[in-house]
Amino acid sequence: MKWGVFSLSQIPDLSRVPVAFEEDFSLFQRAEELGYDTVWLAEHLFSNYGLVTSTQVLAAAVAKCTTKIKIGTAVVVIPFNHPLRAASDFALVDVISKGRLKFGAGRAYQPHEFLGLDIPMEQSREMYAEGLDIIIKAWTNEKVKYDGEFWKIREPVEVLPKPIQKPHPPIYQACITPDSFRTAARQGLNLQLASPFSYRTYRESWIDKLADSVAAYEEECIESGRDPKAGERMMLLPFFVSETSEEAQKIYGKHVEWFYSKVTANQKSVSGQASVVKGYELTMSESKKTLEGGYLNFNQLHQHGAAIADDPETCAFKLNNLREHLGITEFVLWFNIAGMPVEQSIRAMELAMREVIPRVNSADAAQVAAK
Repeated sequence: MKWGVFSLSQIPDLSRVPVAFEEDFSLFQRAEELGYDTVWLAEHLFSNYGLVTSTQVLAAAVAKCTTKIKIGTAVVVIPFNHPLRAASDFALVDVISKGRLKFGAGRAYQPHEFLGLDIPMEQSREMYAEGLDIIIKAWTNEKVKYDGEFWKIREPVEVLPKPIQKPHPPIYQACITPDSFRTAARQGLNLQLASPFSYRTYRESWIDKLADSVAAYEEECIESGRDPKAGERMMLLPFFVSETSEEAQKIYGKHVEWFYSKVTANQKSVSGQASVVKGYELTMSESKKTLEGGYLNFNQLHQHGAAIADDPETCAFKLNNLREHLGITEFVLWFNIAGMPVEQSIRAMELAMREVIPRVNSADAAQVAAK
């Protein structure tokens, strides 16, 4: 089992931007000292929902303030970058970090970002597929030429530098809908799962629905001639641990609710934007039901396991349940959601490493031994 930490660099108080980023770096460095495996970063635009505008910029900075911990992206938004630029930038990150990059990719989901960049949201799935194809070709071929619908590379171009990792850094696909799982399987990609988005789509049945999608992923792997258990299955979870469950929930709950209120506001219809966009029918229509049904208050999120905030033993029990149901290979714990004080986040991160992670690792080892 691998363990990661995540930051969306959410900064509710914009007067704290410079110091908040320094606090993020202190969190990443402490994670490395404690023995976490990966720092995962995300990018967003035009909102304090997340102030990392390009993961390549922050990833390069993390590469120079750490030495061992892997650096993951969750995610690089393919439609928002020219694929050759993305291929070049992240190859450089892999070089600077001495081969520590994990490349997570997705197509974005917030209408205001597409509107701001004047990119048609309804074409994001096709743009994602074409862009990722170009990136992989740029990393693995000496030169690349491409005649796509969205990007044309009319003469062969050599992307330099090439990544250190061969044939390329591990690639993860963000997956919510069944189609995305099947696509990941056909392309041999690792899975990025995230409770905030699966829960908003499936509510109380989110774990069972994910289990169905993972089973479909495995079936598709077998049909494609791939080992269904070979790929990594990373899961992002809002997570906080304290000595008592009551204390954990009291500290963490209001921050989780800020996150959900912000993502809800950002995904509401904007001027000229349909309420349900082609290609996002399931997630948008179900997210509306989730909001209207009151599922985004912290008590509901906690009850259904979409946000974990408990004592060490209970946290470990819930993580083990997810691991057993979904075959998770890396848990990515989101300690610093919505501008949490860095001292509280680091204290929870330390307690998790000391009292939660050993319980999960020992259960994992016991299960392997039993097999």
